[in-house]
Amino acid sequence: MGNIMNIAVELPSGKILNIARFIALIPINTANNISYDLILEGYSSPVNLEVNDAETLKKILFLDKDLIPVNQSEWEKHKQLQQNQRAIALLQQRIKRHENISETESLQREDLFNDFKQVIDAERLPGQKLYSEYS
Repeated sequence: MGNIMNIAVELPSGKILNIARFIALIPINTANNISYDLILEGYSSPVNLEVNDAETLKKILFLDKDLIPVNQSEWEKHKQLQQNQRAIALLQQRIKRHENISETESLQREDLFNDFKQVIDAERLPGQKLYSEYS
């Protein structure tokens, strides 16, 4: 969602929103009407959206594919394990490979990683270091 989060979008109702501060989209059910409250970071009150606006916003944020209806929220462990078999096999191979490396190779990798950390931190401003103490 990198670039899409930094743009203004126009919704079917004509509302124009900058969705960079998107937090939540909450359905509001009243007696005869369904609408949504859009919660944006830094705003004291939610923005009320009509159904068409909310559906458009979901598509923009790619949320439709991630929504799981309540009645389908049960996790099927065996199905998930079946889908992950290739990843599990690759992970097991990698673990075995790392268990069998020599002490020399392990020290070389440690030195390489330490060099990597120094290079990364050298490129960052004081106070924004990732690996060394904050300066």
